[in-house]
Amino acid sequence: MKIINANEINPILLEKGTAKKTWGKYLIGDKDGAKKFHMRIFIVEPGGQTSYDQHIYEHEVFVLKGKGKLVTIKDGNKVETQIKAGDAIFIESNEIHQIFNEGDEPLEFICIKGVKEIYY
Repeated sequence: MKIINANEINPILLEKGTAKKTWGKYLIGDKDGAKKFHMRIFIVEPGGQTSYDQHIYEHEVFVLKGKGKLVTIKDGNKVETQIKAGDAIFIESNEIHQIFNEGDEPLEFICIKGVKEIYY
């Protein structure tokens, strides 16, 4: 068992791909023995965005604070969806996705992802 307080973790600036003004707090992952899922918190500053990504594993996202836009592309169709605090989001395996902060305050969300090894 592991218990960690997210308020005690310093966020790390994420500079992968097209990400900008995005920070991550890695709560539970490989180093904790999590073999099926990883839990992270992301903070996207106003005007920031996550990287333009696609993964074999699915994501479950819960928006804690702020508002923004989720852009997904599936089967060649681009969909833009407004998101806000309280929204629960399911991003399917291999669905291209990116999150933008369109508000005046940080956009903060929990992201739980499947670990790719369970998909092989």
